[in-house]
Amino acid sequence: MKTNRELIFCSGTTEYLYAKSMQMELPHNLRGAVTVEVTNQRSCDPWSLAKEAVRKKKQSNRDRNPYDNIWLFYGNPSVEMPGMLKYLGANDLNAAYCPLCLEQWFILHFEEYATSFVTRESAVAHLKKIWPQYKKNQIDAYEELKERLPMAISRASLVNNQLKIHETKAVPIFTVPNLLVFFDSMRQAG
Repeated sequence: MKTNRELIFCSGTTEYLYAKSMQMELPHNLRGAVTVEVTNQRSCDPWSLAKEAVRKKKQSNRDRNPYDNIWLFYGNPSVEMPGMLKYLGANDLNAAYCPLCLEQWFILHFEEYATSFVTRESAVAHLKKIWPQYKKNQIDAYEELKERLPMAISRASLVNNQLKIHETKAVPIFTVPNLLVFFDSMRQAG
């Protein structure tokens, strides 16, 4: 009997800790099906992360132990989105991203996303004002914010829908909820 094999490939420690917390909420029999890794690149841009994920996918296929799903989990600092999304689709990769950094996702747990941050540092500074306990890479953000997830998902959906003009299809800027749905479907299947 074939069991699922999933990879969540993260661009940094913040994403890694968040995904690891979601993995630990899975039933014991499913936790081993999910591998959560962080890239070994110092400063990882989404293109480098995607190319590294494709190498991992090819290696798993050569090893005859392929992944059923590969998720890239990253902040999206000014990436040319249509080209990136085309590359992800062509390589059967999923993406969970935010416009600049994961802290923007955390902000949605507290307030509507109304500010466009220029730098990651400004987003982190804003988050610390509304969530003073936040310490980058030192707090279990998923566990701490879990009760506020429905509001964050609703706000992300609202932001994504505001991008649609005259019924044109726009690229969403928050797809982290898709990763949450994926983990939820695993929980329900287990």
